[in-house]
Amino acid sequence: MRAENPVVYDPEFVFYYGVKGAWQIFSHKEAKQVLGDYNSFSNLFIPNLGQNIMGRNLNQSDPPDHKKLRSLVAKVFVPSVISRHADWIRQQCEEIIEPLLEKGEMDFIHDFAIALPNRVIAQLLGIPAEDHAQVHSWVTTIVTNVKTMEEMQASFAAQQQIANYLDKMIEMRRIEPKDDLISHLLASEVNGERLNNEDLLGTVVGMFLAGFETTSSLLGNIAYTFCHHPEVLDHYLEHPEDFDNIINEVLRVLPSAKSMTRVAKHDLELRGQQIKKGDYLNIWLISANHDPEVFPEPDKFDFRRPNHSDSLSFGHGIHYCFGVPLAKMETEIALKVVFSRIRKLRIKEGARIEMTPSTIITGFTRLPVTFSAVGVYQ
Repeated sequence: MRAENPVVYDPEFVFYYGVKGAWQIFSHKEAKQVLGDYNSFSNLFIPNLGQNIMGRNLNQSDPPDHKKLRSLVAKVFVPSVISRHADWIRQQCEEIIEPLLEKGEMDFIHDFAIALPNRVIAQLLGIPAEDHAQVHSWVTTIVTNVKTMEEMQASFAAQQQIANYLDKMIEMRRIEPKDDLISHLLASEVNGERLNNEDLLGTVVGMFLAGFETTSSLLGNIAYTFCHHPEVLDHYLEHPEDFDNIINEVLRVLPSAKSMTRVAKHDLELRGQQIKKGDYLNIWLISANHDPEVFPEPDKFDFRRPNHSDSLSFGHGIHYCFGVPLAKMETEIALKVVFSRIRKLRIKEGARIEMTPSTIITGFTRLPVTFSAVGVYQ
């Protein structure tokens, strides 16, 4: 498909917010062009459907609003702020993995890849522990593929429920600020301006999605990769300094974000196709990352590739994912803890693996594994 039809229209493609029909972008060159050209392609792709609150956040904004939003978020969602929680994240990893050691098996997704980022982003935002499971349930409903009217309504309902919940959290922090990201956002200013209520709510929802889904998918995809390429896990254990290269190759092969969306701002031509103003474009990052014109032998896992910077795993241009620092720090801590306690990670024999049914997320909903426990974590 990528070689023969790098840009093709699919009238049956349905987005989770209800829009039907979109240009499908499969090649790296065109994907990078669309993602980087904010003068021709807009991020304001979610219609104002009243009940849909997902359109009011950093990832669905254009300049100049985007610059203001990003400047505010950058003050609180940066490594210097996130790294203050490193010891706490390490403690959470230990608490999660410890009860699993005696069993010698687990569903890596449910037992670890969901449990850890759910705790972390909820802690950073100040969400009480007793509400973590409910908030995660809403997020799962939002990112799952929409195929029927019932599923569309369920997605809208989940968006409204998480919005109502976080709106109450925001109001509580206005009255009683704490040391969490919501309180810091409320206090942040750019040129004397603060976020209005609408932008604040959308930004908090966006931060939760970026902080949870990016890391959860990455952790699961790493485990899957280590199971299929045990030599890569062995190399990581002997050479942890290669962490970045290994993670970058996992992200190229299995990008946490499977696709991104844009809307044409004006009529234009793209790879010989006539794109009309208002047309939707679905950019397949996972396809672009497997384009042999950019990545020779694209299906081969090779963490020594010299051009990982060409990967579009976290997007490109001004909308590059702001959740990257948290995802990488959290993942590095998690790998150190997990693989100080276990070895011989394998897919459980005869077990069923389930991929996430989503055009947005690349990941798994079920990944049963077996392992051998080793000594106490130091």
